[in-house]
Amino acid sequence: MHFAFCLYKHFPYSGLSLDMLRIANECTQRGHKATVFTGSWEGDIPPGLEVVVIKHFGFTNHTRAHTFHRKLKRELAKYEFDVIVGFNKIPGMDIYYCGDYCYVGRSFLRHSFFYRFTPRFLYFSSFERGVFDASSKTNILSLSNREKLIYQQYYLTQDSRFLCLPPTLEKERWANLEDLPDRQTLRTSLGIQEDENLVLLIGSGFATKGLDRAIIALASLPSELLAKTKLFVVGQDKIDSFQRSAKRLDVADHIHFLGGRKDVPALMKAGDMLLHPAYAETTGGVLLEAIVSGLPVLATPVCGYAPHIKTANAGYVLRKRFSQEELNEKLQKMLLSERKEEWRENGIKYGQNPSLYVMPQRAVDFIEQTCEQLRSALPNHESQKRDESLYITNELRQALQGEDSFYQMMNIEGKVYREALGRRTLRFTRGDKDYFLKMHTGVGWGEIIKNITYLRAPVVGALNEWHGVHRLKDLEIDTMTVAAYGIRGRNPATKHSFIVTEALPTETSLEDFCADWKQNPPRTLKEIRLKRWILNKVVETARVIHENGANHRDFYLCHFLLDAHFDVDDTVSPESKLYLIDLHRIQMRRKTPERWAVKDIAGLYYSSKDIGLTQRDLLRFMKLYRGKPLREILRTEMGFWRKVESRGNKLYESEKRKALAMEKVLRQKAKERLLESLPDDANQATTKSGRAVIGK
Repeated sequence: MHFAFCLYKHFPYSGLSLDMLRIANECTQRGHKATVFTGSWEGDIPPGLEVVVIKHFGFTNHTRAHTFHRKLKRELAKYEFDVIVGFNKIPGMDIYYCGDYCYVGRSFLRHSFFYRFTPRFLYFSSFERGVFDASSKTNILSLSNREKLIYQQYYLTQDSRFLCLPPTLEKERWANLEDLPDRQTLRTSLGIQEDENLVLLIGSGFATKGLDRAIIALASLPSELLAKTKLFVVGQDKIDSFQRSAKRLDVADHIHFLGGRKDVPALMKAGDMLLHPAYAETTGGVLLEAIVSGLPVLATPVCGYAPHIKTANAGYVLRKRFSQEELNEKLQKMLLSERKEEWRENGIKYGQNPSLYVMPQRAVDFIEQTCEQLRSALPNHESQKRDESLYITNELRQALQGEDSFYQMMNIEGKVYREALGRRTLRFTRGDKDYFLKMHTGVGWGEIIKNITYLRAPVVGALNEWHGVHRLKDLEIDTMTVAAYGIRGRNPATKHSFIVTEALPTETSLEDFCADWKQNPPRTLKEIRLKRWILNKVVETARVIHENGANHRDFYLCHFLLDAHFDVDDTVSPESKLYLIDLHRIQMRRKTPERWAVKDIAGLYYSSKDIGLTQRDLLRFMKLYRGKPLREILRTEMGFWRKVESRGNKLYESEKRKALAMEKVLRQKAKERLLESLPDDANQATTKSGRAVIGK
């Protein structure tokens, strides 16, 4: 078989390039022919590999990529390949090796709405859609299940098109570390004394790898510890801005830029820890390399291979919500820890797992299978209509027993819970599970224009809730679990959509649970502990979503569902959950504007005014929400909290007026029904005093 491998550029220190070479080498060992098409090639060409360099030009990354793609199509037309494998997002490939993050998902959270109209976004998003869209035929070799779920969130890519590969390590490079000189000899050759700490940061693309965070963390070390600590930065990238930052923080003498190196295993054997505070990382193969070489690791959880650190017990993974203070603290803790030798031994032992070294074999197996499918003209996934997208989990699909088309999903029957203009929510059962189905059938242009007139984002489908659930899951906030999602049509006023979520183990809202607290406040130790736990969870939920650019818009106690459990000593069990639901109006952006944070917190304040919260409870909320001393909050942030109080009180008074008006209407209707029920002669004989009695 003859395979084509396509990537924008190859250089020896790129993880993507190394993976491509490993797969190409496995192909040639099996007797296949491999031809690489690339925009540039640095380094030696392995024997048996044909390389075609395509010259391309452009002033920006996306124009260079466009030129490369145009010329690549002409080059590919000159050959007859059995399978074409892309290592960058290029439409028309048979297989895409997914070594990059979801561009659209990252852009939506990091950039403003207007960024979506830039030439860069339009180009890269169209190429990404050409690979991952549900109508595409490209198969995908996925390196990270986490990143796979993000792609499915934005493109509803079918599960059948993915193969999740095992971790990738080159056995010849990492399985023979004992052949290297001893650790102290290596440290001496690098100018590191026995009592000094050698911290490594490895990887090209220093901005993405979090070098700025690493420099700040290094500068935060106590002076005595800093004097004995050096940071070696290995990789190819521009270093001027980072050198200026190091000088500004007075740590330039402790940072050494080594450039690209081929002796990374020796550096890792000599080091004391790997620091990898990356902003984004599909896999982070360097984490796995450090673990198996016995180098303790400190990394952010955005790295696809970060779970291996916990599994191997070979270092620390930061919390999902990045905090520079936490990074500073953990760096100091690891440098002073007595567990270094334990982490080192755990990592070396973990490296004996043979499944860490079989990625190229699994990838080539998949390429060969795809080749057979192409030859037999058998589709490997269900095709979908161009104006229709549908995602259903395998579990629900099996339970539906073939009733899984868009039309059938929109016509499922069950117990109706809520019905509004263009929206209907019902509960149904399939198999041994209960589900909630929320259908959107279009609200019409009148409703959309009305919302826009009031400067409100109209809710025109289930897409908002679909993204909202994924965002909260990513932030580790307890919420619903999506079982299915579908959308049909392009007209925002008439398009149909639905979302199916698994029924939660509770239907007890905080509004109902706390309703009698004013008359019967928590008194026992068990009740007080639960009240404090609830307050802490509500505050944490509010703080996390607002710190990460989201706001709920209907942030009331009725949208929190409580599932409380207790241990034998009456403490709240870790199994307890507080679920945030009803996400159809949630907003997500790079940063939450203050007015939307005020609206959310005011909604909480309004909905909790009748549950008997004390002044201490409110002050505790303020302190935990801001994460600052209460004195500082009262001195510097009272403007924010006055807005919250004012808006909450207005909302409370407004709801009271509505309730009184509704009560008046109900009384009037009751009076009319009573008059209608009287005999005609009694009606005619009714006197003024009689009407007064009826009125009473």
